[in-house]
Amino acid sequence: MTDMRVSSQKSSPEPQSRAPKRQRGHERVAVLLAAAAKVFLEKGYDAATMTEIAAAANSSIGSLYQFFPTKLLLAEALHIDRLQQLNNGLAELAEGIRGQTAAEIGDAIFTRLGRFIEEYPEFLVLAARRDVPKERKAKSRAELRASITALLKNAEPSVERDIDLLASLVLELLRIIVAAAYDPDGSGDPRLVSELRRMLRKRLEEVTP
Repeated sequence: MTDMRVSSQKSSPEPQSRAPKRQRGHERVAVLLAAAAKVFLEKGYDAATMTEIAAAANSSIGSLYQFFPTKLLLAEALHIDRLQQLNNGLAELAEGIRGQTAAEIGDAIFTRLGRFIEEYPEFLVLAARRDVPKERKAKSRAELRASITALLKNAEPSVERDIDLLASLVLELLRIIVAAAYDPDGSGDPRLVSELRRMLRKRLEEVTP
């Protein structure tokens, strides 16, 4: 009988974010995400509390938990939104870089990343989290790599032969920049981005026929 009781027990389902169904709900979620971005940036992800986020959104803690039962789910929703903004920003480069060399496209990608970080500085905090799900991390990297590959395909002369390697290189350098930019002690060397940018340009120039 004991074995039967144990086997019939079901584990509690993992909490899930609640998708809003009405316009008012979408607006409420947008306010909550903006408040989370503010608190995460000011306090850091680990130190931030759901109570502080609710207060920053002028919302009750119950309303916050209604849409985001845990801080992890809230951070994930915000992280995914910011990654989408980054991908959108890269996609917007497509028209302006047609006919440019691979090195010029690389410069344009670096410039857009810098603009993105200025607009969404909380992204640095989100990217530095230790609890980012591995599956989502892999998916996000694949999406960013695809965006970079699409841009490099516009290069003239073509770098099609090395495009997969180059896209991976650009992605890795962007990751290094994001990691280096998140420096709570403020001791990062400001010359790092310029050096990485110069290194990428040289590499892209080498593969250009």
